[in-house]
Order: sequence, then structure tokens, then C-alpha cells
Amino acid sequence: RFCINELLRHLHKSAHQNIIFVFTNARATFFKPGVTSKILRALLDQHKKDHDVDVSFSRENTFLLDNESFRYLALRKNGVRLNNDQTLSYQKNWDHTIKEYSNLINHIVARPLHAVSNTLSLNEAEQLVRKLTRPIAEIAKLIQENIQLAREFRKTTIQNSQIFNQGLPQNEVKIVPLAHPRLVCTNKKCCRPIIVNNETVTEYITICHEPCYLKGIVEETIKDPRIKQCEVINYITG
Repeated sequence: RFCINELLRHLHKSAHQNIIFVFTNARATFFKPGVTSKILRALLDQHKKDHDVDVSFSRENTFLLDNESFRYLALRKNGVRLNNDQTLSYQKNWDHTIKEYSNLINHIVARPLHAVSNTLSLNEAEQLVRKLTRPIAEIAKLIQENIQLAREFRKTTIQNSQIFNQGLPQNEVKIVPLAHPRLVCTNKKCCRPIIVNNETVTEYITICHEPCYLKGIVEETIKDPRIKQCEVINYITG
């Protein structure tokens, strides 16, 4: 359920007409979806209710295959003899699978082309929203700090009007873009705690790898296991 929901969530809604269901090891259920059919249909109905996207699950886009024919070839290759009934059973399996595979290919050829850029844009937008979480939290925190400073300044100016001419104190944030990605670690030799605006933050005094272009790593990610793949990180000790 989770895997299918995640898969559908990452696909653009225009891709629903290109979705195909393929069942393997279908001979065990007499080349029928079996109990999976009811569960899958309920899941798709719920998806339609939640997202207003109707994913078809019918005989036209459902294909049932089995690989027992490969087992038959392996047995023959190793000199195992089968009786006529067993051979006939494998032959029926082969004929049905070939027919289903042919129907599958014909169905794929007849499907309209899907604009992959739509799905890519959808996932890029989701990643962008995730990346905005930290900046928004930092901005909200900065606003609250400045509100507190303004309140304190107001109380102080009431008691001493001369302070008013010094201006309203405000915390400011300066963003310094980097020329390329860097890799830092939280080893005690590479970082230290410092006080910034009465708060303890981590200062990275050593750049472990610069530039660092690890694939699939999101910027400012902590505890990503893929960081071990960096050439400067010891694979055993981390």
C-alpha cells in the first residue's frame, strides 16, 4: 500500500492513462489477480477520492505472466525427464505467457506519449518545498527575535528618551553563496560550538572536501548515509 501510494504520488496526474499492472507468478492463482485485486481496487478508489485521479484497473491494462517455462528449460538442460502431463502443463504456461506478453507490448505501443517533464517538474517542486522548510523556519525565528528586540527597545526608550536616537536594534541575516558544494563533518576536530545572538551554533572550522559533488545529496543534509561514498571519508570508521 505504501509503495503504490508513494509511486502514484510522484507521478503527474496525466500519467494515469499510461499505468499498467503486471502480475508475475500468476500460475499459482490460475492466471488471475487473486485476492490482490480487491485490495488494489480499494486502494485506487481511495486514491481517486483523495486526489481526483482515476487510475484504471481493468483487463485492458492488467497482464498476468509466469516464468515456469524457464524452469522447464532448466530441467531439460540438466537432463531431468518429465512426463507428458508435466510437459503439457509447462507448454500451456508458455503459450499463455507469450500471449499475455504480446498483448502487453501491443498495449504499450497504443498508449499516448507521456510528457516526462511534467513528472520531473512535480518532483522538483516537491524538493523545492522541502528545501524551503529551513529558510522559512530561520526567517520566522529572526522575525520573533526582532519583535523581542523592538519590545525591549520600547521599554528602554520610555525610561531613557536619549536611547531613542540610537535607532531600533535589529538582527540581520547575510547570505554568502558558495562557488561550489562543500563537505563538512561533525567530528570534534572539525567543528566547535560558538555563541551567536545568545545561542549556541556549530562552526565548521575544517572543510573536509572542497569541491564535493556527491550524487543524490541534498544541500545542508545531516546524517545522510551516502556521504560515506565521498572519497575523503574512511568507509570503515566514517
